[in-house]
Amino acid sequence: RRKYRSRTPMDEELPRAHIKRLVKNKLSTLDNVDAKGVTFEPSIQKDALHAYGECAKIFIHYITATANEISRDHKRSTISAEDVLAAIEECDFGDLKDEVRATLHQFQSNKRAKKSSDDKERADDDGGDKDGEDGDDKDESDDKEADED
Repeated sequence: RRKYRSRTPMDEELPRAHIKRLVKNKLSTLDNVDAKGVTFEPSIQKDALHAYGECAKIFIHYITATANEISRDHKRSTISAEDVLAAIEECDFGDLKDEVRATLHQFQSNKRAKKSSDDKERADDDGGDKDGEDGDDKDESDDKEADED
């Protein structure tokens, strides 16, 4: 008989394609030159991709547990981005903090720009109607044409 155990978050796999893209992107920024001085594109074994995924999961769990402690210490039940940054520092990954903060600021800036763009599109779609109408009014002639079809 097989024993079934419940799946835990640690059993979940991170998307292999995403991990591979991240690894290849990083490798492309490095000097990949063999002993003869010839440039090459390194390949990645499936086992290595699995190892990267496991490392990423462990890192996420470690930072999350620390960020959770920080938010509880501040009497909050929601983990904020600042809690995550503090957790990175507390877990001795302080050298990553500036890069993560810059990425976070870029994400927030993009989010604000998208919201602003969406708000502008909604205003444009309203056609400038100030009286609250949604602009979906059809002429009676449109209704007659639809009936004739």
